[in-house]
Amino acid sequence: LGIPVGCVFALMAIGLVLTYKTSGVFNLAFAAQAFLAAAVYYDVHVRHGWPIVPAFVLAVCIVSPLVGLLIDRFVFRFLRGASPIGKLVSSLGLLVALPQIVLIWLGPSQTFGIVGIWWDDDALYRFGDYVLDGKHVAILISTVVVVLALVALFRWSAIGLRMRAVVESPRLTELAGVDADRSSSFAWMLSSAIAGLAGVLLAPYSPTLNSGDFTTLLVAAIAAAAFARLT
Repeated sequence: LGIPVGCVFALMAIGLVLTYKTSGVFNLAFAAQAFLAAAVYYDVHVRHGWPIVPAFVLAVCIVSPLVGLLIDRFVFRFLRGASPIGKLVSSLGLLVALPQIVLIWLGPSQTFGIVGIWWDDDALYRFGDYVLDGKHVAILISTVVVVLALVALFRWSAIGLRMRAVVESPRLTELAGVDADRSSSFAWMLSSAIAGLAGVLLAPYSPTLNSGDFTTLLVAAIAAAAFARLT
């Protein structure tokens, strides 16, 4: 029964490592990006009655990558040659600022009735002596899909190779004819999409939408990433 929770830690750790490996930034704002996606999903699905699939596509596949692109374009692109402390402080600033912007947008009303991406969160599935509900199954399937997709991306795709090369040496990558800025932007968009997925999957586990829950899970994700030696 701890496997679904571990999968959540894994998704968040994957996003942290992806950003670190492709841009050199240990992105502590990952938790805030997850909270933002969860808020978008809640707003359009619960408040406005959108079906699950369109709400998921908007929150995870459109809004989250766009946020990642904006963060890269207007913040970290100008900090590429900055010290690690400067990058870390910038990500901490985003960790504080983004949730407050979201709360201004959501308004003072309580965010009750959060549901997941499975068609029935309360459906039960028996695996031997263990029983998992719809939320658990959604997390398990999503984690497997993300891990396999990222392995394929970095091993067999041109864009995955370019992202790895940009981290090793942006200058040499540019001399080889690769657009380092474009590769970095794609990495941020991908990492932000993973953050959005983690946020949408985590949201149903709390009675209300609270940014503090995502920040707490970020600590566990950092531990997982460190245990994996940031690889």
